[in-house]
Amino acid sequence: MQTEKTTARNSILAFLGQYDKPVIWLLIYLVMTLLLVRTFGWAEAIRNATATILPMLVCWAILNYLLLPRMLHRSKIGFFLLTLLMLIVLMPLGSRFDVYIHQHFSGPNDVLPPEAERIPYYLLHIKYSILLILTTAATSINFLIDERKRQAAMFREQQMQEQLKYLRAQINPHFLFNALNCIYALTMMQDEKAPSSVLKLSEMLRYVIDDCRADSVPLTKEVKYIQNYIDFQRIRMERTPDLTFDVQIADPSYTIPPMLLQPIIENCFKHSRLIDDPKAWVHISIRQNDSGLLVTCDNSKPASTNFSRQSAIIGRQDEERTGIGLMNVQQRLAVLFGDKCSLKVIEDNSHYKTILHI
Repeated sequence: MQTEKTTARNSILAFLGQYDKPVIWLLIYLVMTLLLVRTFGWAEAIRNATATILPMLVCWAILNYLLLPRMLHRSKIGFFLLTLLMLIVLMPLGSRFDVYIHQHFSGPNDVLPPEAERIPYYLLHIKYSILLILTTAATSINFLIDERKRQAAMFREQQMQEQLKYLRAQINPHFLFNALNCIYALTMMQDEKAPSSVLKLSEMLRYVIDDCRADSVPLTKEVKYIQNYIDFQRIRMERTPDLTFDVQIADPSYTIPPMLLQPIIENCFKHSRLIDDPKAWVHISIRQNDSGLLVTCDNSKPASTNFSRQSAIIGRQDEERTGIGLMNVQQRLAVLFGDKCSLKVIEDNSHYKTILHI
């Protein structure tokens, strides 16, 4: 029941947002009619409201749909002259329409009070001159305000897209830097796992170069990339690590920004030193369902800072780059989702835990 009410309210708000100006004109017409009813009665109130509103409505439509969007920035002098011509034409037409509607739509039994007698013709000219000038001024000001809002929104969108491009461009060199250093370490030690690591790297690069060009990718592809990354890390270890990777995806078509999760996964390996510390552990969970996407990464803290020869080759550079990935994720989340997501990092003496909910 609550869902139906929310849907109905959203539909009404969407309708009002799309047709806000016609709705405002309708409300003005109704309010004017109701204000005149007590003095003139329903028939005369409707005639007066119609005769008053219709010329203003024509003036608004010409300005809003023809002159303002097509002439204002092209030629201000042309816009001014055409607007002046429109006012000169509409002013007598409005007066004639006022007379016409009362002459042809008044019933034989319509008896008006003395204060409702028709006003002199020249006063009708003054009346419609004031009304049309006010309509022109209000319409022009409202159009300029709306245009400024549209330009500001476009500027913010362009800034957002440029920021996203910059943040995404940071990821690829960072990943390639780590991967090449890993392969370099394996080849320096003449490790037999070096050829298979090259194959894993080629698959990962294909994802980064081809799929990551899009603004979003299926979650399944991102998960496959992460699986390859984890396999890539396993190649570097001679032992069987305490490493779990649990994935549950309810909707295979669910999409996320590319390379959004990878920096979080990388941090697990960096902070835990899983490759070097036999007591280290990493537990990763990715769950997607109707409530969204929940990613939990839990890893141990190393008991000491003594690392193997392999870490000595790549560890220093990784130490310097630690935190770049997670900062990148935070910035991208802020740009893409705003308050509709959360990223928490929990730390104590024994472990780090990162929780992402979108």
